[in-house]
Amino acid sequence: MAVRFEPIGILHTCYKEKFGIPRQPNLVADAPARLVFTPEFAREEAVRGLEEFSHVWLIFLFHETRAKNGSWSPMVRPPRLGGNKKVGVFATRSPFRPNPMGMSAVRLESVEICDKGPVLHLSGVDILDQTPILDIKPYLPYSDIIPDARNGFAPAPPRTGLEVQFSEPAMARIREKEKTIPNLLSIITGILENDPRPAYRSGRKSDPESGRISGIRLFDFDLKWTVEKDVIRVLDLEDQEPPLI
Repeated sequence: MAVRFEPIGILHTCYKEKFGIPRQPNLVADAPARLVFTPEFAREEAVRGLEEFSHVWLIFLFHETRAKNGSWSPMVRPPRLGGNKKVGVFATRSPFRPNPMGMSAVRLESVEICDKGPVLHLSGVDILDQTPILDIKPYLPYSDIIPDARNGFAPAPPRTGLEVQFSEPAMARIREKEKTIPNLLSIITGILENDPRPAYRSGRKSDPESGRISGIRLFDFDLKWTVEKDVIRVLDLEDQEPPLI
């Protein structure tokens, strides 16, 4: 039986590529996003009352996840197990699924009503920019929180023990950009503290690629950084070149 879904909107986030996105929501609490509804669903009455909730569930498509030959694997390697041990795909939140759907509980900062319809301002997102949103549901603490739930192989938030330091040029650029991007220092620190490196390299103080310059594309810039033992050092923020027309 074929099932067809129509996205209700597009999520605009600070994460411009998959590399560097936190692996769960709210690990970077200040990470902002805007949900802009498609014309068919951009109706003020459709979100009436939503502003009374502090958090919402987003149901979305992993639109840049491509399995080889359109196939899927029943076993995957979750980052929390170091990327080396396999478990069943349905025991993980991996984006490589039979149906590439995800869900995240994020903070609803405000509901803005614009000329073209409502816009939801969110934070704590772990979702790629331009992601199609399939549905929104209010988060209900009395039923969504299950105090005695078991956590399987992820009993607590990840702790990398990494320290984030900033060069003087990087800090100067951050302070300048914070005039238009609030909480930028906190956002960058949160992303890097969660160790964006592949799971097989995370937490390795003897990483053979130690000292190599890495980059993450955020907002309108490329973040340049290196790892030396247990210290991530931010080198600079380089403005992205405008796309060729």
